Amino acid sequence: MIKWEDSYSTGVAELDKQHRNLFQYCNDLGDGIHSGDISQNVLVQALTFLEKYIEDHFGREETCMHKFACPIAEKNKFAHQKFIESYKNFQRMISENSDSGVILRELHFFLENWLIEHIGGIDVKLKPCVGN
Repeated sequence: MIKWEDSYSTGVAELDKQHRNLFQYCNDLGDGIHSGDISQNVLVQALTFLEKYIEDHFGREETCMHKFACPIAEKNKFAHQKFIESYKNFQRMISENSDSGVILRELHFFLENWLIEHIGGIDVKLKPCVGN
């Protein structure tokens, strides 16, 4: 479980709310996996959540990075592209009827790393640019 802390804040309330939702979703997914809920349905729901997250969040965040002239904006955009590639790979694994439990565990591991490395390492660099 990875808890949201103020150190993950970007200084943009809307982005931080979306990040907190991703933290919560990742933790809920981990709890479900731990309790044995590794069905194909859970996997499809997870990818549906991520698809919406990609659609709602990435563009807004990239716009904020450019608006506030964040020097890490291009690195952020590149990381988002890599995330989308990974998302598509998870979709491919489902279409190949791979084991949903294995995919869910890999997806959870991927998301935990994203929370720490991307939000905690890249997105937080927006905060000094916003001036909060």
